[in-house]
Amino acid sequence: MTDRITRRAVFFIGGYDPKTAESFFGRLDKEIARSNRIWGVSTSISPVELSPDGEVGRVAIRTSAGNWATETDFSFFVLDRIVLGDFATPLPKRLWKYLVMFADYVASGTLFRLFAASWRFGLYMLYPFFMLVVFAAAGTFVGRWLVRNGMPGALPLGAAAGLIVFFGLLATLGRRWSITHLMDLWSFSRDYLRGRRPDADAQLRRCGDLIAAQAVQFDYDEILLVGHSTGGALILDVAGHALAADRLLARRKARVCVLTLGSTALKIGLHPAAGAFRRKVQTLVDDGRIDWVEIQCLTDVINFYKTDPVALMELSPRRAGENLPFPLVRQVRMRDMLEDATYKRIKRNFFRVHYQYIFGNTKRYFYDFFMVCCGPVSLRVRAEKSIVGAGLSEEGTI
Repeated sequence: MTDRITRRAVFFIGGYDPKTAESFFGRLDKEIARSNRIWGVSTSISPVELSPDGEVGRVAIRTSAGNWATETDFSFFVLDRIVLGDFATPLPKRLWKYLVMFADYVASGTLFRLFAASWRFGLYMLYPFFMLVVFAAAGTFVGRWLVRNGMPGALPLGAAAGLIVFFGLLATLGRRWSITHLMDLWSFSRDYLRGRRPDADAQLRRCGDLIAAQAVQFDYDEILLVGHSTGGALILDVAGHALAADRLLARRKARVCVLTLGSTALKIGLHPAAGAFRRKVQTLVDDGRIDWVEIQCLTDVINFYKTDPVALMELSPRRAGENLPFPLVRQVRMRDMLEDATYKRIKRNFFRVHYQYIFGNTKRYFYDFFMVCCGPVSLRVRAEKSIVGAGLSEEGTI
């Protein structure tokens, strides 16, 4: 086995979720325990250390079995201030921003490009809009019923009642069914791709600077820049900032690899106004030394299955050579990652399926998030050769 890893850095950015470092690492601890049982390894995790600005949570993870041991410095980039700030915006303004976004995606043709890339993702994008239509229909029904009764002042009373019903449904069922969350996600995506989120841009730049500094400071064998869901777009941005901060980033000892899991980066990259984002990704292509592995899954509707994001964004491809394709796209089967009972329980829960990329498997499989992050085999070797887990024997030896 080549490319044995004894020390690794993982920098992780998740989706558009209000998750604290404590909650993220609390879940990570539980999921690692599940992974340990599958592979027969032991893991110790340090207490969570939060940066002074609250933007980065860190733990040190030591994983060992048989004749190997790997230390992982795991950093989680915290987005909860950005997300919670959006959630705190008055509901009428959130609705307006969403409707402007939707009109933008239709007028620019981006909605149709998303459908062409993945019709299932296109339907996922339409879900909040469809539910708004349902809520509006309910409000209209109540308002018209009052008007038809011919009560004094029925017209203004019906209009007011209709609005109350609409916003009442949006505030209650909209929150319970993740509709307002997805509205804010899409509004954020539009503002971000158009360069109208200076708060996010500044934080992503600081994340890139941190990666560049840590790559010089510590003697790593491998550096993984991992993004899940919307984080699949944001981690490409972060990687671009890191490369701009240190042009030698991928030319030192550590192999640098971007890993995108269930990525929705094309919702950014396919918009005509996302030129700055595409140029950032092009710098990663042109670097020639940074690897990129993209994990996709048919069961997950919230990703672009069987697509090449570089090709769909019409970027210049990396020249053929000794490096991996950029990106190296691998499809996974969640049925093969999970026991039958677990798979049957989650397969109709779209959001739960979408998070399985970063949850613990219940069966041995070539893709295992915790062996990617904590095991002794590099992501480059694992992805290229379809190494099951971390290439371990039954006794946990390499």
